[in-house]
Amino acid sequence: MAHMLSLTASSVSRPTTIVRGTRLCPAGLRSRGLNGQVFAPAVKHTRRTPSAQVVRASREGELQEKAEGFLAHEGQQKTAYSLLTAAWAAVAIAKLFFTQQFFSYVFDITHPHVGLLGLQRLAGFSSLAPAVAAYTLAKAASGDRLDSHTYLRQNLGLAIAGTVTLFYLWQTPATVLNAGFQKLAAGLATATAVIAGAVYTQTSGFGFNLTKISKGFYSSVMALLSPDNSNAAVYSFISAALGIYSAVLLFGPHELASQWLTVGSGGVSLYLQREIGLSTFLAAVQTYCLKDAADRKRLGRSTFKNLNLGLATIAAGNASALWWAVNTAKMVDWTTQSKFRLAFLAIQVVTYAYNWIESDRDEDEQINKIESAFDNATDSLRDVAKKGERRAKELWEQGEDKLDEAKHKGKKYANKAEDEAEDIGDKAKDKFDEAKHKGQKYADKAEDEAEDIGDKAKDKFGEAKHKGQKYADKAGDEAEDLGDKAKGKAEEVGDKGKKYANKAQDEAEDFGDEAESKTKKYANKAENEADKFADKAEREAKDTGKEAKGQARRRGFL
Repeated sequence: MAHMLSLTASSVSRPTTIVRGTRLCPAGLRSRGLNGQVFAPAVKHTRRTPSAQVVRASREGELQEKAEGFLAHEGQQKTAYSLLTAAWAAVAIAKLFFTQQFFSYVFDITHPHVGLLGLQRLAGFSSLAPAVAAYTLAKAASGDRLDSHTYLRQNLGLAIAGTVTLFYLWQTPATVLNAGFQKLAAGLATATAVIAGAVYTQTSGFGFNLTKISKGFYSSVMALLSPDNSNAAVYSFISAALGIYSAVLLFGPHELASQWLTVGSGGVSLYLQREIGLSTFLAAVQTYCLKDAADRKRLGRSTFKNLNLGLATIAAGNASALWWAVNTAKMVDWTTQSKFRLAFLAIQVVTYAYNWIESDRDEDEQINKIESAFDNATDSLRDVAKKGERRAKELWEQGEDKLDEAKHKGKKYANKAEDEAEDIGDKAKDKFDEAKHKGQKYADKAEDEAEDIGDKAKDKFGEAKHKGQKYADKAGDEAEDLGDKAKGKAEEVGDKGKKYANKAQDEAEDFGDEAESKTKKYANKAENEADKFADKAEREAKDTGKEAKGQARRRGFL
């Protein structure tokens, strides 16, 4: 069905994106079968989402982890369960159709009592229980579903049954069983226990944890007391009764069990009693799985259909064996225990067979609903595809319009950016010219100030020279006036006058040199400041131009 849906989806015209929000088929149909749900047309995404990739990667990682260990690969599991199915089926066929020959080989009794042969047939029907369990587990291994509670319970039941069988084989005296058969039986029991136990450990998620197994057993017993519907209530009753019956056969007094099995005491009958008890224990586990499926209304799944069919066959075979023992072989008379046991077997047959038949009828109804829903889904899918195509064309046209609009806006923004860049460049050029003009202005001002300082220095030099000459003339006059009074001192005064004159002249020259030096220093300083200001103004103008170009590039105008 899923394949048909994929073909239909691929045949619908473009676009390939399909509207989401509905489902084409229920989860049960997609994975393992039908579950009776009425469903709506579905959607499928053609594009893989990140979440799907994550889930797929996680699933692959889990499978890779599972693939490590004994019987971890689903192919190995399927092969192992298939071999167990064939082995237990062969044992059941030998007990049912070659009853006397098989009995003589197993117990080394040439002419067995007819009652023991009846018990052997009963054990043959009971041997179908592990065969049915192995068959359903092989099917589950193909679909990688062994981590489901249904298959975990059956694996645990097979592991326990195989282990207890080994215990009873070890406990049975060598005089009761043929040595060759004892080895074959031990091999089959070991294989059953090892395969079931290994797979249970791989798939349970917590290994073979006895604490969690005990808690699970307790919760299962409590669940028997709270079925969700009448069908589940019948299964709960049968599962509980089979569990009690198996406990009586396995651990109860042989005298009590012999009354239920309508056969006398002895080592052979005790061994067959234990064998039937183990198969009855498996039937109780399988019936509990059916009770759980009835609670969830999933009896239409193939696993539960196979369990119903297998348990109905076992119950019908046990009823026929009991009828044969009482009416045909005349082994015993009808007692209260045998009548009660026959009624209980009849309840099992009716329950298992009725639900097996009803599951087929429900499946036909579900298939009709699925076909109708599939037709509706196909029509809806075509409508959705047509609407999607029209919407895609509209979006394409809108996209072209928006593209043209975007191009126009882009060109507009580019022109605007270009104009802004030119304006910024012009402003930068103006600022550069302004800075250059200010620099020239400051340079002229500095030059004027330097010339003023130089003129003042020249004036002071002339003044100092004039004062020096004045002092020299005064000294000469004084020297002449005193020449008469102190000729001796005239020379001294003359020398001093000359000394002062020389000193005045030196001071005047020094002052003139100092004035000239300061004039040159102020002129150089003014020229340097003018050059620095001009360089700074030029750098600012260049930086302003670069910043304008950078803004234009970032906006995508250049």
